[in-house]
Amino acid sequence: MTTRLPILLAHALVTAAWTISPGSALAQARQRFLLIDRDLRADTVELASIDQGWVDCLRSGLVDRRPVSDLLVLMRVDESDLSRFSAGDRALELVDGQKWIGAPSPSRDPDQLGWKVDRIGVLSAPLERIRLARLLPEARLLRLEPDAAEDRLLLANGDELAGLLVNVGDEVLFEVSGSDAPTRIALPQVASIALVNARERTAGMMVWLADGSVLRVEQCRWSPTGFQFILSDGGPACSVETDMLRGISFDAQRLMPLVELTPRIRSDSPWLRVVEPPRVIDPDRPAGLSDLEMRGPIQATWALPRGATRFFATAVVPRSAADWADFDLTLLIDGSPVLQVHMDGTGRSRREIILPLRQAASLTIRLDEGARGPIQDVIILQRPMLLFD
Repeated sequence: MTTRLPILLAHALVTAAWTISPGSALAQARQRFLLIDRDLRADTVELASIDQGWVDCLRSGLVDRRPVSDLLVLMRVDESDLSRFSAGDRALELVDGQKWIGAPSPSRDPDQLGWKVDRIGVLSAPLERIRLARLLPEARLLRLEPDAAEDRLLLANGDELAGLLVNVGDEVLFEVSGSDAPTRIALPQVASIALVNARERTAGMMVWLADGSVLRVEQCRWSPTGFQFILSDGGPACSVETDMLRGISFDAQRLMPLVELTPRIRSDSPWLRVVEPPRVIDPDRPAGLSDLEMRGPIQATWALPRGATRFFATAVVPRSAADWADFDLTLLIDGSPVLQVHMDGTGRSRREIILPLRQAASLTIRLDEGARGPIQDVIILQRPMLLFD
């Protein structure tokens, strides 16, 4: 459902916003966002407000009012002025996709890790909800293999321990594998931790802030004077500067970025001895909708999660490859071709892709060399995602 307010009202809103002094919060807040709706239409708009389940945007001289239920993602277009919000690199990552930027903080509950989130305050995360945490600045962030069975601790002196994290307070109690008694470690001596808690599908409304924080929220309100939201699971009400908003996933369980999945790779080209896997271009993009670069000849196959109903992406030949790009792009569902297009750097350099998946088990994307051979056969898949109805 879209509601378009009369053009005179739209003109009044625009005039009011731009006639205020240039230094005012209102004048600074005229920001452009990419808006993707449930029909997979992607439009660049000026955000006017978010309030009470509605998003108002200025587009082509009109105020376009959309219910949140019709929308998937809102992503800021220009992030060149966000450096003033940069924060430290200490972060706590939770199993549901949240990422809290800040620093450890004392907690009264040894089964929870307290964390002071910049501009928000002190929050607490149960140990069973934590995946990763960097507690000391610039510490190496530990990563666990998918089949890992033990928690890991990195200490300030570089030692790494494997075992079970029991609790956290002023001291960390850790059962080292093969040890008869738990080890007590002062919290300031712990550089980073990785826990074997299973990753969960992101769900609900998720907000991306300019300092790197990713938060799950119950509701939010954006206006040219500020951005307010209430954290989920009984969290506090928060208020930050308008410019802090980088993006919103309105119903996160309805989409999955393709970059979250790891493909099987192969190439039959006699020209290539090394096949480069698809490269994630911007892993920190809101909603995880990073672009993916593929260099052919290549065939990449992704096993699809249950319930995925559509695949959406825009395939683009980058300008750097425009002179020589000449290849066939083929998409296959469960091994059967469903789309084949020829791409080059001139008139066939862009193709929007929307494919029904119909409970498919696999998606394959193949680049086959054209008449010029495998020189600069490159595409960028912009915001590739899987949709769940």
